[in-house]
Amino acid sequence: MEENRDKQLDDFIKKVVNNAGLEAPSDDFTQSIMSKIAAQNEKSMVTRYKPLISRTSWLVLAGIAIFLSVYIIFGNSDLNVSWIPSITELATHNIGIMNTLENLQLPNTLVYGLAGLTFFIYVQIVLLKKHLESRYTLN
Repeated sequence: MEENRDKQLDDFIKKVVNNAGLEAPSDDFTQSIMSKIAAQNEKSMVTRYKPLISRTSWLVLAGIAIFLSVYIIFGNSDLNVSWIPSITELATHNIGIMNTLENLQLPNTLVYGLAGLTFFIYVQIVLLKKHLESRYTLN
C-alpha cells in the first residue's frame, strides 16, 4: 500500500515539474551576479585589517629607542639619579636574593619532575607546530 502511495506521489511530482518547465535566466544574469560580487568586495574593503600601531608609529618609537640608547652610551655620563643604583654598586654590592638562591636546596624528585615537565612541554610545542603547519598548508 505504501509503495502505491509513493508511486502516486512520484507521478504527481513528475507531472508538476513537466508542467512548470525549465526557467531560463534573464539576459543580464551574469552581469547582475558580477555586480553583486563587486559590491561584496567593496564592503570587505571596509573591514580590512588595520594594525593598532601604524608603521610610522613603530618608526617613531624605534627612533626614540635608538636615540635614547645612543645618548646613554655616548652622552652625558655624569647623569646621577638617586633612586637608580649605578652598575658598579650593583656589581660590588652583594644582593640578598643571590645569597638566598645559593642556599636553596630542592628535593631531587622536584628537580627531576621540573626537568621532565620542561622536556615534554618542548616536545609538545614541536609536535603541535608540525601538526598545525601540516594542517594549514596550501595543498
